[in-house]
Amino acid sequence: MLGCALQYYKNIDKDSPSPLSQKNIYPLSRNDFNTITIQQLFKGYSSDKFNDFEFTESPRVYTNADYKFEYLKIAEWCDNNCTFCIIPKIRGKQKSLPIENIIQEAQNMIANGIEEIILIAQDSTRYGTDLYGKPMLFELLQELENLKGNFTFRLLYLYPDILSLEHLKKLTTFKKFIPYFDIPLQHVSAPILKRMGRFYDEQAIGNFLDFIKNNFKTRFIRTNIIIGFPWETQEDQNKLLKFLEKDYFDNIALFEYHDEPYAASSKLPNKVDEKIIRERFLDVDNLVDQLLTTKRDKRKWQKETGYIMEIKEKKWAYKLIVRPSLYCPDIDPYDTISLENVTKIYTKTEILNIWDKIDYII
Repeated sequence: MLGCALQYYKNIDKDSPSPLSQKNIYPLSRNDFNTITIQQLFKGYSSDKFNDFEFTESPRVYTNADYKFEYLKIAEWCDNNCTFCIIPKIRGKQKSLPIENIIQEAQNMIANGIEEIILIAQDSTRYGTDLYGKPMLFELLQELENLKGNFTFRLLYLYPDILSLEHLKKLTTFKKFIPYFDIPLQHVSAPILKRMGRFYDEQAIGNFLDFIKNNFKTRFIRTNIIIGFPWETQEDQNKLLKFLEKDYFDNIALFEYHDEPYAASSKLPNKVDEKIIRERFLDVDNLVDQLLTTKRDKRKWQKETGYIMEIKEKKWAYKLIVRPSLYCPDIDPYDTISLENVTKIYTKTEILNIWDKIDYII
């Protein structure tokens, strides 16, 4: 399995009572792929060294350079104990890059024409706790803000348990910060959040989101929600629906709960029946679809600024696939417009190209 920057594999052993038991799950490091053999895998090879998260001395290839954005990983792995997640057990505790390394890599990106830097980690809010004894995210962001050059930055995966309103006030002072808030809440009911290993409640979430709406004139808020977590009741479901009706979010990813082998939640009692999970998921999905459709309809005939991601020729006419400037690459939906919808081209050229910045009517 490859995903969320972790790797593990299952070695199905005829002597094991279950192919999904902890005995049969082995963590691998990316460096292992250079030396590991099939024989070692069958014997149950398990890496105890995870030294693959570092910038090498070789030049880095920027795979999104044509689109003028790139990801910059500031930390790997995670200190949280979310009961549905296996990242800490598979890969270990958080490992942060020093601030000076990150700033040097950001300078390299800017020098190579990257105009949007996307900072990522499993939990960005806890960046630096392993190196400096306390979270140092905002010290890092200040260093990034101080860099010279034509660039902006956005930040993914903010957890509201240790992110204070004072931190959000600091974000309002950064001129290069894109007001994009990716906050994986997972639920809103306090009993469910507690069993998930999350340490906040609906009131804290509301205060957090209200501050964003009141202090960022333009913003984009995204979240993830898990439906059908163990012990979830219809009352919890109703509370979630009522919360979502407040219409805080511009994009919402929904997931039906399933037991993940090796995760603590798989051992919780009071599992919700799969049929009920499906019914609840569809109820939430219908509400989310209505909310986001209304938001899309409100954008029609409005002026937007964005970047051309693709140019298509269709029936003797050109269509442009455009990413609105607030929207995150590869995560949020793009707009499809005709050439006549373009009202301004920021580059000094008569021919439109990939990544050209434009104003357009949706």
